[in-house]
Amino acid sequence: MLLLLLACTGGDKDSAPADTSDSATTSGGPGTLALTFRMDDDYIPTMEKAGEEPVGTFEGSIYAEADANELGPVDGAVALVDFSVELNLLPDGGPTDVLYTTDPLDPQIVWVLGCLNSDANEKCGDPGDPITRPTENKFQVVADTETTVEVYMGMLRP
Repeated sequence: MLLLLLACTGGDKDSAPADTSDSATTSGGPGTLALTFRMDDDYIPTMEKAGEEPVGTFEGSIYAEADANELGPVDGAVALVDFSVELNLLPDGGPTDVLYTTDPLDPQIVWVLGCLNSDANEKCGDPGDPITRPTENKFQVVADTETTVEVYMGMLRP
């Protein structure tokens, strides 16, 4: 899966940082992530001027913490999970209800990365598509727990 990601440091003001304590990451059984989606609503007018809307297929991947960084997946990284969901973020960018729940994952820190193919072409992540910034989409898979997280698209692909 092609993921074009550019990073900015800092996090989304509405997202809490992942708990990186050893007990949260290494003990207990598998957990799941229940994903909701949101994008920066300031980008909707820009998209509309280009003839696009924040509607389409979100193509995402979930990576173990060691397999990605602030710039995206590292060379040779293999996703724990690849997924896609249909999104309609009109009129205000979301947030959505839970649209995807992972299969059980070992407790760990993960990155959820991807893009919204808003122009319904074959290529996700082309100019104008909303994309995730890794620094805003790092989450904790908590042992024996379903954790709801918000996947935030904080950038339009330049």
